[in-house]
Amino acid sequence: MNLALRRAGSRLFIGIWLLGIWLLLWGRVDALTVIGGVVAVALAYAASRLPAVPLIRRIRPLRVAAVVGEFVWDLLVSSLVIGWHALYRPKQVRSGIINVDMRSRSDFILLGVTTSISLRPGTILIDLDADRTVLRIHAMPVRDLAEAESRRRGVEVTEERLMRAFVTWEDAPPEEQR
Repeated sequence: MNLALRRAGSRLFIGIWLLGIWLLLWGRVDALTVIGGVVAVALAYAASRLPAVPLIRRIRPLRVAAVVGEFVWDLLVSSLVIGWHALYRPKQVRSGIINVDMRSRSDFILLGVTTSISLRPGTILIDLDADRTVLRIHAMPVRDLAEAESRRRGVEVTEERLMRAFVTWEDAPPEEQR
């Protein structure tokens, strides 16, 4: 499926969703309300240039469940580590800024990774390269290069998990894109 067709499908999906919200707000479905909703959606697109929502080629439910489970585990472990450091010698906790090269070119995967980073205690996204190839994160605790490498690898693992769970058009192997 080519890019223009995917974007048109995505915009159509969002337009139908907005029309559904419009109908829910009015509380009825009749010809005048539907026509008014179509006009409102068209005006919303014209006025705001709403972006296309990234489409997912395939969702793997078992891998999604694994992503959720691993995220909860990461959240628990990072909360315990940060809690321990906050109580035990908090003035000696060191942090670092770590660059992480992203493999995915999908906005959906990028959003998932950056959200995951920001939700975990001890890490936060501080910069995203304009080409979206490098994430710059602030992580703690980071006492040496080995811990910095471990934190960088943790972000890469999160990206790999998401790429296995959600196959996007941008990241699908060339033989699957046809």
